[in-house]
Amino acid sequence: MSLLSEIRRFFEHHVAVRAGDRLLVAFSGGPDSTALLWGLKHIAPELGIELHALHIDHALDGDSSRRAALASEICAALGMESSSLRQPVHEHSLPGENREAASRRIRYEVLETQRRQLGAAYIVTAHHGDDQIETLLIRLLYGTGIDGLAGIQTRHRHVIRPLLGLRRWEIQQALAQSGLEPVQDPTNLHLGHTRNRVRHLLLPHLLAGDPGLDELLHGLARTAQRSRSSVETRLRRQIDLRRTSTGASMSQRALQNLPYPLWPFALALAHREADAAYPPSAVACQELRRQLGFAARVGVDCGGGWRWQSQGQQLTLAKPPPSSPGFAYTVEVPGECEIPELALRFRIRRGAVDAWMFRPSSRRAGLDLPIAPGARVIVRSRREGDRIRPFGCQYTRRLKDVLIDRRVPRQDRGRIPLLEVDSRLAWIPGVTVDEAFRVEPGGQVWIAELEST
Repeated sequence: MSLLSEIRRFFEHHVAVRAGDRLLVAFSGGPDSTALLWGLKHIAPELGIELHALHIDHALDGDSSRRAALASEICAALGMESSSLRQPVHEHSLPGENREAASRRIRYEVLETQRRQLGAAYIVTAHHGDDQIETLLIRLLYGTGIDGLAGIQTRHRHVIRPLLGLRRWEIQQALAQSGLEPVQDPTNLHLGHTRNRVRHLLLPHLLAGDPGLDELLHGLARTAQRSRSSVETRLRRQIDLRRTSTGASMSQRALQNLPYPLWPFALALAHREADAAYPPSAVACQELRRQLGFAARVGVDCGGGWRWQSQGQQLTLAKPPPSSPGFAYTVEVPGECEIPELALRFRIRRGAVDAWMFRPSSRRAGLDLPIAPGARVIVRSRREGDRIRPFGCQYTRRLKDVLIDRRVPRQDRGRIPLLEVDSRLAWIPGVTVDEAFRVEPGGQVWIAELEST
């Protein structure tokens, strides 16, 4: 099957695109991505789609900038809209992350960011059938389950791979037909990389002894994909898995009733439903099981900023929004100030004790503060080590524990404007007043108020 026929078949049977859709093509400039770009360029008018090629320079060697320039020349020769970004792996690696893993993570993070900025429907990569074989061997070497045996997916979230049905020799034929000269990356020959050792040493050796091994591995991937699909369909119904605006949710009781060997499958399925980049680790699964066994409320961090939490009878998976920047504003009393981080205005004034002061309120409080006009108070965000003596309590407590007890969502705890008086927390809006500053009937007190700006 020719490359152009395979790409047409892919968009007819696997991924539907609409006229006007834009696709972001991951373009290294190497043989595979050059053939992909050439093929997409030819069928784009038929589908009515727009293309943008992105080259990511990981600065893995001193020649990477030259290769980036050559990649841009290939795009220009095709009349292709393109861009190039430099993202040095050594500057963006995580602690303990090897170079291969870091390159892959950085590449997909950059691609997804650019996809959103460009408004592209999909990211297109040039993975093909030989990449599938190599991936299966690598996963078998290091140990894997049914998810790993399913291999590279035709589509995963916004990433699509139209060439998975082709072998490397078929792609080389298309490249020869294109007349384009691809960029040769010397790092693809470096035997320090696991994939390169598999590609250049292990796979040729195995195929020499068993020429049909490649088709057997493809068959293994197809079988694993069907098995995983069957398992996921049943699990989805059993745990009542649902996508939410912030991630995913499932029935907590249904998960607990599952045999524990099925938990990793159920949780990994939920992570995919929520568009999380990775499934939860074995440690996170074990901690979730432990907490569900005794805790009234569950909270488990499961990687990449995602977190499992209990909400009533549901177990939710969500990625908390970025924490608000810290803030602190000094106010001379009586007086007021803006809190732009929260789009709020804080005001403090004198007033008579009123009945509303003895009822909970999220926007105002009466406080018997030992200060006189002209004194200064601070309105600020929470800090490590904050403590308060909640209304009616005989001792001080950690602010964190108070917020947990009052069921304040984790992502909202940094957005509460705290009133500090003489180095002591006096008021947590919507939560409590410090016992030392409680009001008694009659007389004048200080009134703290919040209003939207």
